[in-house]
Amino acid sequence: MKTQVTAFLALITCAVGASAQDVKIGFIDYFGTRQVDVKKVKSAMPVHEGETVSLDKLPVWIIDIKSAVERVTGKEPTDVAPGCCDQNGNWYVYIGLPGTNVQPLHYNVAPKGKIQFPAEIDKLYQQLLDLNRDAVKTQAIEDRTQGYALSAYPALRELQLSIREYAMHHSTLIRRVLSESFEARQRSIAAQFLGYAPQSREQIQSLVNASRDPIEAVRNNAVRALGVLAESSPSIARQIPAEKIILMLNSDIWTDRNKGSLLLSALTVGRDRKVLALIRAKASDSLIEMARWHEYGHAYYSRMILGRIAGIEEKELQKLAYDDVGAIIKSFTSTH
Repeated sequence: MKTQVTAFLALITCAVGASAQDVKIGFIDYFGTRQVDVKKVKSAMPVHEGETVSLDKLPVWIIDIKSAVERVTGKEPTDVAPGCCDQNGNWYVYIGLPGTNVQPLHYNVAPKGKIQFPAEIDKLYQQLLDLNRDAVKTQAIEDRTQGYALSAYPALRELQLSIREYAMHHSTLIRRVLSESFEARQRSIAAQFLGYAPQSREQIQSLVNASRDPIEAVRNNAVRALGVLAESSPSIARQIPAEKIILMLNSDIWTDRNKGSLLLSALTVGRDRKVLALIRAKASDSLIEMARWHEYGHAYYSRMILGRIAGIEEKELQKLAYDDVGAIIKSFTSTH
């Protein structure tokens, strides 16, 4: 069930609005691979890298992928997450395997309150999702220096500034919706918008709490907002409990690992020895498999974390993260 939820969330955000009926699969990557015969899993896949598939058949081949993994491993995949787009404009698929480096998160109890945003805020959020998809396709860069994301894609940037204006005057409502609303979409909106609110301890605490929301999209938005905040200010980064985020690197859901690595990359800039040692102890296998992912934007943060643990100087690490992940992994595995 969890796999289906993740897959169809991805379809909603990526497939809707696609102009073509056929899409090319650029790459398929895996996580949760420890003590799993990945080669055997790959050979059993019903779809392969470089193939063209019909959007209409996406739900079918997601089911086929689940069946293939179960035949090989004896268990269903923990996640099947298709998305658009890689650096070449093709689709990708992340598949969670039932390896020993998978530890599902313990989620908060879902709130039951009826508080919600005005209808126009829901529309604003949908516009944000649509424009963000367009910005991803153009590979627009993002300014995070102010503590909230501002895209170089003009239409998205304009909308983000509107969200900033709203959040500056409604931060209390946003926090209440995030912590109290029974509606998952309302909490997803709140997690996104709270990143644009005035910076405060209450803001950070609310987002950290939302990192354990039972809904994937809420966690994704909350942790991303924390990552942007942490990148903008070392003092903010020090307020975020790294121990809680480290557990996300071993999650059974792809977005948890993806956004957890983004945030931990920001939290390890100062190279706190205790934090780096804890990451090594808790999530080495997961970081290595994530560092090997094909998509640079998805693998970058894990590569940076591994390199910092290994003691690679930052300027050299930036270079290696782009063109020699093998050297980073070798340095990491050779240090103790």
